[in-house]
Order: sequence, then structure tokens, then C-alpha cells
Amino acid sequence: MAKKKSRPALSVVATASRSEASEAIYFARKCGLTPDEALRIMREAHVTPGFKSPDNGKQKR
Repeated sequence: MAKKKSRPALSVVATASRSEASEAIYFARKCGLTPDEALRIMREAHVTPGFKSPDNGKQKR
């Protein structure tokens, strides 16, 4: 009997939600990245705690 071949590891994009994966693939094509790199960049951008809006929380009158 032959040995079973091990399955290749799934890419990060394959484990992402469908909408997140399609957005990452579009972003990757547009910017010349791999889909895995694009998804990593997108996920890092969502968890960045230091982002503030330009108005610094002040209400306009």
C-alpha cells in the first residue's frame, strides 16, 4: 500500500469569510500583492486601536 499524501496547508484566504476573501483578492490584484498578504494587511487595519477621526470627537454646529 502506498502512503497517503499529506494535504497542503490551507491559505489564510481559504479560511476567511467569503466576503472578506473576495475583498482581499480584489485588493491583492489592484495593489500587486498575494491574497494572503492583502488579507493580513486588511485584518491589521481593522484592529489598529490608535485610529481617530480627524475631528477628534468634536461635534460640528
